[in-house]
Amino acid sequence: QMDPNLKDQTLNKLTKAENILICAPEDSDLDHLASALALCLSIEKVGKNVQIVAKEPTVGDAKKLYGVSKIGKKNNVSNEFVVVIDNAIDTVDKVSHFLDKDRLKIIIHPLAGTPGVDKSQISFEKAPKKPDFIITIGINSFDKLKKLFAHEQNIDSNTWIVSIQKGQTGEKYAQVNVASPDSKSYSEVTAQFLQALSLPVNEDIAFNLYSGIAAGTNNFAPNLISPLTFQIASWLI
Repeated sequence: QMDPNLKDQTLNKLTKAENILICAPEDSDLDHLASALALCLSIEKVGKNVQIVAKEPTVGDAKKLYGVSKIGKKNNVSNEFVVVIDNAIDTVDKVSHFLDKDRLKIIIHPLAGTPGVDKSQISFEKAPKKPDFIITIGINSFDKLKKLFAHEQNIDSNTWIVSIQKGQTGEKYAQVNVASPDSKSYSEVTAQFLQALSLPVNEDIAFNLYSGIAAGTNNFAPNLISPLTFQIASWLI
């Protein structure tokens, strides 16, 4: 059960937020992805811009979930212009810049012993807007969360963070920690979070969460479930 005060604050922050970021770990499995996609689909229904940062699903996992095309999609971009260099770890030593009259020149210094960067490695994009509300799934430290940010390493101190965990919560870096010590799947905890905040749930959202619970509990293996697991699964059905 969520603390009533934290629940009200979370709903207030979510109502006012414009850009929502949902983060799952770099080694996301089907349970993580099911939770992230269910949250994304639900929060989009209340008119918010949502971005998901997570590992791309395997072909097999993608066939089991709704909305996989939303992973990594930038729904709301800023005016910040980003130069992207592919394979930079193996070719770039450092980057410097200077002004030549009114022209900004960026110098990409090659790593010793490499031919440096080729034009084919360079592309351009707009950076996503900074989130004002973040939901993490299975990320147990603030450092791990920061590493998922491609363009900004500093998370604004005003950003409201909700951490969804199963079992032990790990480092408490979020304003709200949603956890269930007895749950073996993130999707079960996510379903309880949606229930607590009365966020929309339709067939696609319910299907994703049910699939995530099934994956996280090895198809409802007796040693990985509790009576609450069946209550949540029944509600989703």
